[in-house]
Amino acid sequence: MPEDRLTDDPADGSEGPPGSIEPSGPIEPLPSGPPGGRTFTLEGRPVPSLYLLAWLLSVGGLGALVFALQGEPSPGRSLVTFVAIVSLGLGLAAAAGYQLVARADRHPDRYRGPSPLLLFGIVLIVSSLGAAGLALLGLGDPEEPVGFLTSLAVVGLAYVAVIWLFVVRGGALSWQTMGWPPAGPGWLRGVLRDIGFAALVMLPVTFGVLMWGGIIGTLLQVTAPETLPPARDSVGAFALVLAAAVVAPIGEEMFFRGFVLTAWLRDLGPRRALVWSALFFAVVHILNIQVAADQAGTGVAQALLQFLVILPLGFVLGWLFLRRGIVAAIAGHITYNGILLALLALARASGVTSQT
Repeated sequence: MPEDRLTDDPADGSEGPPGSIEPSGPIEPLPSGPPGGRTFTLEGRPVPSLYLLAWLLSVGGLGALVFALQGEPSPGRSLVTFVAIVSLGLGLAAAAGYQLVARADRHPDRYRGPSPLLLFGIVLIVSSLGAAGLALLGLGDPEEPVGFLTSLAVVGLAYVAVIWLFVVRGGALSWQTMGWPPAGPGWLRGVLRDIGFAALVMLPVTFGVLMWGGIIGTLLQVTAPETLPPARDSVGAFALVLAAAVVAPIGEEMFFRGFVLTAWLRDLGPRRALVWSALFFAVVHILNIQVAADQAGTGVAQALLQFLVILPLGFVLGWLFLRRGIVAAIAGHITYNGILLALLALARASGVTSQT
């Protein structure tokens, strides 16, 4: 990976590495007709049956899911919910497969795989089904450290599986293109150099983000929600550290920086790709906020706080990725989460239970 993909290329004046940001191939013409008219037609599509199947399964599954979530829980509604989620997942998978076919004739310098938003939806569904299966086995209680670790491991495996199946195996991007260093002479030295660089960058950034979060929390008169279960013994503490400081950073960086940022980099350029990937990363971190129904307005304030704290972190991790690759991004994320875990442990030991 180039040392810095945010710098200008002196050879042709375009941003980023030669040929990866400003392709020389023709730009696809805009479709004619009313807005959205091309979305609901099969005319001219390479695989119209797959496109139709994707819409039928997705819309049908979403409609059934909305219906199943109404009313009181029951075995029948649970079955409908399961079928709806599976249908929605198959519909999104069919849509991803269709996009692989439809984008195959794009210029090689552009991204030719499924939309990152679409693949994130598939990850959500796969990880939700996996978490439900673990819960049935009594292994996936997120309120306990071991269950929390298991749940994050399922999400991480879903990231890997989805990227491998739809992106790598689909021929859209390779692992090396997504920032993973190739094995060879000097490989270990390069990895250690990237880790050290990321750690040095993230030390001041982490405390800066904490200060920024404290200011925003004071203005909003709210504290960040507790997202980590308490560790009652050494096994729980180890599981918590492994989950938050290792498993989560690897999975998230593999998806949001290695895949998402690389994909958008090819179509948007480095700066816009960095902005959009950081926004996407911040929005996703709002999804895990749960607030009691009697706390009016707290959920919105906590979501805004979470968004404004995670957004600058996404920018820094994206910058690390563009400059040094996926190892630096993972190391930076591990450093950030590790410092937060240490501070949280000190806060809980001193009787302070809220997070800044």
